[in-house]
Amino acid sequence: MLQWLFALSTALPSSFSAPAPATVPALTLRENGDAVIPKVKNTTLYGPVTDPSLVRDSCGSVGWNAGRVLWVCRDTQNLGTDGLPTFPVYTSSASYTDFNSDGSIPWQSVPTNPFNYMSEWIMYGNNQNRSFYPIQYDECNSNQAGQCGDMSRYALWPDYPPMVSVINADGSILAYTWIKKSHITPDLSSLVADPAATLYRVWYQPEVEGTSGPTLPEVEVVQEQFWPQNSFAYGDYGNIVRNGTAYLYAQSSNGTISLAKVGVNDVEDRSKYQYWVNNSWTSTVPALNTSGIQVNATYGGQGTFYYSYPWQSYVWIGQQGHTVDPDFWITTAPEPYGPWTTPTHILSVQAGNYSLGAYSMQAHPALVSSPWTNEIYVSYTKNDIVQNKNLYTQPLIKIEWE
Repeated sequence: MLQWLFALSTALPSSFSAPAPATVPALTLRENGDAVIPKVKNTTLYGPVTDPSLVRDSCGSVGWNAGRVLWVCRDTQNLGTDGLPTFPVYTSSASYTDFNSDGSIPWQSVPTNPFNYMSEWIMYGNNQNRSFYPIQYDECNSNQAGQCGDMSRYALWPDYPPMVSVINADGSILAYTWIKKSHITPDLSSLVADPAATLYRVWYQPEVEGTSGPTLPEVEVVQEQFWPQNSFAYGDYGNIVRNGTAYLYAQSSNGTISLAKVGVNDVEDRSKYQYWVNNSWTSTVPALNTSGIQVNATYGGQGTFYYSYPWQSYVWIGQQGHTVDPDFWITTAPEPYGPWTTPTHILSVQAGNYSLGAYSMQAHPALVSSPWTNEIYVSYTKNDIVQNKNLYTQPLIKIEWE
């Protein structure tokens, strides 16, 4: 299925080049190293991607097995019979979605909802009433929210879906996620500005989890402080896999963005990593205050990196930093390290009625029908207060480019 091919084309461990169609739209191709400045042709708002039994914050996606998509979300709660969230809170959760046989999204009508969505895409998956990414002993793991006795909390929130590293001939998939060990207070202040980051291994085996059905991949900790405190947490802020190399982005608490790379088969071996410093790759790990490390990618907020075949460019779509404005921005570059274009505004969306009404702007390249299709799906977290409780939805929007 083309969805599956495209979703994994940026994550194949060996050199891979998506076959070009017979006719390529000339206006979209980058020539002679020129930067691509995308222009929106049309946008279509669809309903949310949702599990009707759950309410979830900030969901990202990655192409998975047999035409499925794996979604990983932050704070998750079960919904009661009244449609409102109940306790406990799970710091992360995961689900699958399926496509129709022709590769289209199987939208369904929404039976009842307070937001007047016309359709929805149903998620499924058995989270077994526990967090998808396991909480460790030193992270207040007596509960699935990371809630500590002093009212602080280990908010182990994935900023990015699993990075597919290896797809084996038997269909098994090896993927990785880096998550900062964020220790926060009730007002969301960080007790440690630049915390350590844990590396998780996400392992899918068809003979164990099956090629359909609700069984989710296995997740285990590779190293709890893979990136130590007061250092860059490469991979947590974003990543792209291309031609057997994983490019890993990190963002420090002061907003500096740094870039590392490693072969897809060496993700667990820190000695194999290289870092972009002073316009070249070095094996010396930079400190937070090292000069010459800033990569002028993104607009400072959460978003998604991916590779566009029509544009022959690396792309980031996301939100402006330090805001909750309901806006999407885009920037592109010919190489992972740049030069990145000045961020361009591409879309404004409806915010929820809560003070943090729109955030976690993300792109979903795994949903596009072909790697050469000149469009992208995006989503965001819309946060509304209903009967004094937070309800999070993830509306999907298709953007078609000129």
